[in-house]
Amino acid sequence: MSTWLRILAPMVVSIGGLVMLRLLGPDFIDQRTIRELLLPLGDYAPVAYVGFLAIRPLTLLPGQVLTAVGGMMFGTLAATLYSLTGSFLSATLLYFLARKLGTRPMQRLAGSKYPAIARAAKRHDFQFTFLACINPLCPTDIMLAAGAASGARFWPSVAGVVLGTIPGTFLTAQFGSGLAQGRTVMTAVAAVGMVVSLVLGVVFGRRFYKEVNEAAVEAPIPEAEVGDAAAAPRLAASKVPLTTP
Repeated sequence: MSTWLRILAPMVVSIGGLVMLRLLGPDFIDQRTIRELLLPLGDYAPVAYVGFLAIRPLTLLPGQVLTAVGGMMFGTLAATLYSLTGSFLSATLLYFLARKLGTRPMQRLAGSKYPAIARAAKRHDFQFTFLACINPLCPTDIMLAAGAASGARFWPSVAGVVLGTIPGTFLTAQFGSGLAQGRTVMTAVAAVGMVVSLVLGVVFGRRFYKEVNEAAVEAPIPEAEVGDAAAAPRLAASKVPLTTP
């Protein structure tokens, strides 16, 4: 329960805040008003939005909130396309940044779970990031960075991120678009779909999440100790008792 609250609380608070703004100030959260605010950017508004999504991991902002805001600004289909493009760019940035920094920052961030995460990411790069995206219990950015630092391949890892975010991205963009247009039924259907996608994500990803947790509990034997243990019999066999003439 504590894990659920820790993972879902920021998203619930953010989405709830958007709903409250709509209820308290319907003229402010209106698609026409928002587009008028974007007029100074002209054709560069989508570029600015995608660019901000690309650096989102550095801002520590939740991606679903930005996708909902994109739905308010551009509509469902356009926001989905822009958000997926931003997800690809942010995943690319995070991947190469993690490769550059190495494993030490990820070991400090992931703690005792890092060895298990690193092994799973290196062996099953596409499946690893895909399940990490659809499972809300898994912090996607940390999982991708851990995989990149451990040597997971670029294209399978990033493809897993993009494909794994498609259902949630579309539903969240639809939620934001319906909220800005004042379409109660559309907003309610999208909200229900978001909840269902979260539940399905847990169902499909719980086995992977459980394996990572169980593997993290097992204390790995350092390579140096393994080498010493393997060398001990050889050293013992090579000893020749000293004798006096």
